[in-house]
Amino acid sequence: METAELRPLSLGELLDRTFTLYRGHFWVFVGIMAIPASFGIPMNYLVLAFQGSRPFGGQPPTAPSLGLIAGIFVDVFAYLGVFLLVHSIAVAAVTHAVSEAYLGRRSTVRDSYLSIRGKFWRLIGVVLNIILRLIGIMLVVVVAIAAVGGTLIALSAIPGGQAAAAITAGLLVILVYMFGVAAGVYLALRYAVSIPALMLENLRVLAAVRRSVQLTRGRRGHIFIALLLAVIIGWVGYIVFQAPFSIATMITLLRNHQLPTWLALMTSVSGAVGGAISGPISMIVLVLCYYDTRIRKEAFDLQFMMASLDRPSPAAGTVPLA
Repeated sequence: METAELRPLSLGELLDRTFTLYRGHFWVFVGIMAIPASFGIPMNYLVLAFQGSRPFGGQPPTAPSLGLIAGIFVDVFAYLGVFLLVHSIAVAAVTHAVSEAYLGRRSTVRDSYLSIRGKFWRLIGVVLNIILRLIGIMLVVVVAIAAVGGTLIALSAIPGGQAAAAITAGLLVILVYMFGVAAGVYLALRYAVSIPALMLENLRVLAAVRRSVQLTRGRRGHIFIALLLAVIIGWVGYIVFQAPFSIATMITLLRNHQLPTWLALMTSVSGAVGGAISGPISMIVLVLCYYDTRIRKEAFDLQFMMASLDRPSPAAGTVPLA
């Protein structure tokens, strides 16, 4: 296979190369993402089936028992844990496939998943490490909101302070929310290439996280814009696949006040198909951002060229191995 030209990429060139790789290895990427996408089918189906099992716009349902709420809560968290695990494995597999394609080597769905062997627990460690850091930001936001509530109570106790309390509380909630979103995005960009660093450099958990922080320093704005555009494009593709069934679901509920089982299933399956097709785009962008930062900061293009020159030439009449 032809090796991609390794050089620093502008934003437009990065997106162009993303779609070049995506088109050239379409079935590999879709095959990898089909597994995590299929895990969304049961949850989406159950949600739609629950909505369609009771009259649309009728009397509100009776309050569920505490035990039922606790059971649903546990089941949802268990499902989300499994989904996160499967999705993280798929991200690592896509990382391998993109790297092989970008450097001019062939890969398959099976090869991409097999590349995780020996790195599985480190992969889980990286994902959990990043999640715990993001949860820390969420806890800060919760504490700040609690402080807002205390401020509101204190101001309400002052005669004529109800209006001031409402305005102050509203402003504080908006500021706290904006801080939480900004901090979450900032941390996500810091750790954006942790999985590519783990997979492609065979690093330990904390080393992969620190490597991501090092590589993304000074490039986080570029990575943010590239990922934002990739996510928008991916969501458009996802909506194109699921929109017809979602519209049919709304029309059916308005007319018949019930949702047929087959329509709930088709809506869930169409969402999974859309996710499998559009999901790899943002992941390809992420891996290309990893290589772009290494080329800019560490002259990875020269390192790869020198390593290629050091390989022995194949004998006459033989097929060179990738």
